[in-house]
Amino acid sequence: MKHATPEDFEVVKGIFKKHRDVFPYLRFDSLKNKIEEGKVVYDTGVVITYNKYKRKQKLGNVEAKRGDIVIQEIVKDKGGDAEDVFERFVDFVDEDIWLTVRRDNERAKKFYDRVGMELVGEVFWSKGTLAGDVYLYKQNPGHSLFYEL
Repeated sequence: MKHATPEDFEVVKGIFKKHRDVFPYLRFDSLKNKIEEGKVVYDTGVVITYNKYKRKQKLGNVEAKRGDIVIQEIVKDKGGDAEDVFERFVDFVDEDIWLTVRRDNERAKKFYDRVGMELVGEVFWSKGTLAGDVYLYKQNPGHSLFYEL
């Protein structure tokens, strides 16, 4: 797994532009900053943007711990193997991995189920009018690593 470099910015930006229907609000200046901070994976046509929580973080009706990872976007270009890159990402980080997804994004939710993420909660955006689901990949599945609020 490799992280994006500033030289990869235009290619990564192009992949996101192909998926504006899914990521209509992505700001490319923010994407450039994430690349410079080392928080963007770009490998074999797959892009994962992520961050590490600096404190406990409420995600809808559940709460992530300080130090946990949140995936902000996953997108792939034609021919990209998202499952393979996700598996290598999981191996790269030691922390639990969280993400939120629109409830109507069935394709993404099937992917998260396939790669071993667990549906653990729900979230609402746009003043409660847009429903989403919260997924968690537990690095140590033997014990509960989230708190229900």
